[in-house]
Amino acid sequence: MAKLRAWVKKHLSSSSDPKKQSKDQLPFLPSSRRPVTPTSLSTPGCLFFQLPGDIRTMILNLAFGRRTLHMDIVRRDEAWQWRGAICHRNLAGAQSSMRYGWYGPWIDYYTWNACGCKETPPEECNIGIMGFLLSCKQAYTEGIDFLYSTNTIDIQSTPLLLHLPQLILSSRLVCIKSLEIVIWAQSTKSDNDKPATTENRLEPILNNIATHCHQLRSLCISFMATDENYKKIETLPALHLVDSFYRSTHLRDMRVEIPYRGYFTIAADKSTVNHPREAPTTGRLQRSLWRSLDNGEPVLQDRSLERYPFPPLRVPVLGDGDEESAGYWLLQGDEGPYETVRWSGCPG
Repeated sequence: MAKLRAWVKKHLSSSSDPKKQSKDQLPFLPSSRRPVTPTSLSTPGCLFFQLPGDIRTMILNLAFGRRTLHMDIVRRDEAWQWRGAICHRNLAGAQSSMRYGWYGPWIDYYTWNACGCKETPPEECNIGIMGFLLSCKQAYTEGIDFLYSTNTIDIQSTPLLLHLPQLILSSRLVCIKSLEIVIWAQSTKSDNDKPATTENRLEPILNNIATHCHQLRSLCISFMATDENYKKIETLPALHLVDSFYRSTHLRDMRVEIPYRGYFTIAADKSTVNHPREAPTTGRLQRSLWRSLDNGEPVLQDRSLERYPFPPLRVPVLGDGDEESAGYWLLQGDEGPYETVRWSGCPG
């Protein structure tokens, strides 16, 4: 018995506690991690995995793909907790390719209560893939890759965005093709005693995305604020950092939501810019602001939505006129001030 007690003390007690992670600390990934997915997979006896790959893809797409999925880490009950749910802010059939009629992350009802959505039953918010992932290693390998690569990932919590590679495996980040993020303005005291709002957080967040999300094809950035900070981002907030991010990635589908009043203030005095190949447009719902980065200095243009969400053709015209403009679309977003939501990344 004494030998057993000594063995337990030597082999188990030392590993049970020595550096137990504090509840105040974010649950960072361990420095060393046992691989879950094997390097090579043998075909299981399950009938599903005997189907051709394209058939399996169709089934997985219908079951778990083509949705917007919330992924956040929040502070609850004196501990950090992961939150995930299906987003229901847009009606069925609404696509991000619709400039009007599609709502961006600034209006997300998901942040309004603990279960997920304001009006959707909790069971409809569940992603529902856990049973499939746990069925076998091949299901996990195919399912987890499919989950990240075929859905739009929506992240609104600032701690997760600031520590993205420390909280999500790089093999998952590299799978993300469509991403929505919320940048919360926050007042802090800088070294020169001037309030810092968005820029002190925006740059590291964008650096994380540029460094780790190599397959990213679509990005929506939404600038938001609680009541006391709303006026600080009414004008164009830190867009020079967004410009630098664009120049490092050259995304063809990139949208930035800025505060509602600021958008219409700058849109009011912008003259219409047309390309010879674009169909004439007259209505406000047929046009939007485009931040052109074709030259050294950014230029705001009022452009046709004919090619939205992809770039309009470059103006002034060069060569045969089929060159796309460099830059991104500006959309009206946060209508604040409004009552602070119960849980989300706000403001982190």
